[in-house]
Amino acid sequence: MTPTPRSLSLDSVRAAHTIQQKPGRGGREPWHAGDVSSLVTLNAVGLALLVAGWSMAAGRLLFHDQVSGSNVAIAGIIVAGVGNGVWLLTGRRAVGLRRRTMADAIEQRYRSRPQPIAEETTTFVAAKGMTRYHRLDCVFVVDRKVTTRRRETHESQGRTPCGVCRP
Repeated sequence: MTPTPRSLSLDSVRAAHTIQQKPGRGGREPWHAGDVSSLVTLNAVGLALLVAGWSMAAGRLLFHDQVSGSNVAIAGIIVAGVGNGVWLLTGRRAVGLRRRTMADAIEQRYRSRPQPIAEETTTFVAAKGMTRYHRLDCVFVVDRKVTTRRRETHESQGRTPCGVCRP
């Protein structure tokens, strides 16, 4: 049975998911325990500085008496913001790595699929508005209305060969 493009991509996603799960990493979480502890620590320090700055500025009537407390409170907000920013960037980096891993696994799975043994094809397909021509079994033309023409005709219309099916 030759896999269809739809089942091929689902199998590739499953394969990429099993590749991504590493021992000691928890498998699904983008953050380590150290990331969680640094987030909690930086938010706690930021909250403590915010409360300290508030208590320093509380009860002071003149602006110049409140400046030092306000500076401490602003420093607390900055510390908490840095902690949250690092937390989000760490998660974003982990998601990007997983996306690349899945894309590589999908491409590897697609390229290693069994190729039907057939005679050399002299006609290729393309749809209206496409800049590349494809083999009839290419994943980019599945379920699309295509026209069949010879290679020379496609190239004279300015189309180039597909980089996936490599006609």
